[in-house]
Amino acid sequence: MPSMPVQHQKVALMTLEQLEQKVNDLQQQVAELRREIKPLRPLAKIEDTFGMFSGDPDFDEIVRLGREYREQVNAEDD
Repeated sequence: MPSMPVQHQKVALMTLEQLEQKVNDLQQQVAELRREIKPLRPLAKIEDTFGMFSGDPDFDEIVRLGREYREQVNAEDD
């Protein structure tokens, strides 16, 4: 009998109960991800984007790093 790939050998060692539990856990995780994604909707117009990152510290950091980069590039051009 040909041997199974390593990744399949691990699954073959799981009991039916363990496999059912794993599937159940994965289904719950997918449902949670779908709930998080569901509120996202297509934007009808560009104005819908105005202020969407207001108060977002990660976006503020992106803006700061972009400014620093532009200042550096502009200083090198002088």
